[in-house]
Amino acid sequence: MRRTLSMAAAIALTSSVAFGLVAHGHWTGTISGKDGMKITGTAMMMDAKEAGSTDITVQLKGDEAGMVRPWHIHTGSCETGGGVWGGGKSYTPITMDDKGVGMSKAMVAAMPADTASYHVNIHESATNMSKIVACGDLKHEM
Repeated sequence: MRRTLSMAAAIALTSSVAFGLVAHGHWTGTISGKDGMKITGTAMMMDAKEAGSTDITVQLKGDEAGMVRPWHIHTGSCETGGGVWGGGKSYTPITMDDKGVGMSKAMVAAMPADTASYHVNIHESATNMSKIVACGDLKHEM
């Protein structure tokens, strides 16, 4: 009996430590244009209904009507940069309406780690992914 209780306690402790590395709650950020671009917006990541996945929403305004902007969540910050988080194919480009406003959602089959930092990059176009027209650092909020 004592051995069973000790094993149960060890499993519970191991599980809680492992789950402690995954952020629950949500991440939010403010997006600002770069190099004179007037784009502004918001980004939000939160737990998806599908276990082990994250829902992401990005909203932009102040862009040119009809522009199509690829975007991705990246590790790191706007200042330091970092790789695409969750695979690039998860992200549908944002198409701006006639008022220069656009929104896109993505579901990534991963959970952000609470020990990491993340940011959203808004790219100029599918043919010029190296130019970032707007960026926003994400902050974890419980």
